[in-house]
Amino acid sequence: MKATFKNVAAALSVLAVIMVGLITVDGLAVANVSAGTALRVYVVDLNNNPVHNAQVTVNGATFYTDNKGLSPAIDIKNLSNCYDSAITEWGTVSVTVKCDGYVPSLVFNAVVYNAQTRKLTVKAYPRDDSDLPYTIFVESPPDSYVKGLLNVK
Repeated sequence: MKATFKNVAAALSVLAVIMVGLITVDGLAVANVSAGTALRVYVVDLNNNPVHNAQVTVNGATFYTDNKGLSPAIDIKNLSNCYDSAITEWGTVSVTVKCDGYVPSLVFNAVVYNAQTRKLTVKAYPRDDSDLPYTIFVESPPDSYVKGLLNVK
């Protein structure tokens, strides 16, 4: 009977360790974004003057810039990576900026790092007599990712 009790206790201990390990790994996989992952958008005109009351949209949520041209910190809850879904330390978001008197601006693939606040500067082009309907910026992925694709150190 003693040997059976020891075997059961040992098996339960091993099972407990495995469960704790699985919960920890699962928690890391599910928690793709740590607390503090955010984006602040800084909107400026062509002379680098802040643009007040610009409408900033990220992941379907809309915010407005203050007198200094800054949006509030926008929490990124579901950070995904358009280049490689296996990468979790950084992801990409699209940003739309609209303001009266300026052409709408879009930023595709803005890089946001997990557990950090990124400040992204967006230039706002004034509306004029041209046919420019909007401006589009596409951000490159981090240098280390590009070098990895090129097998360059």
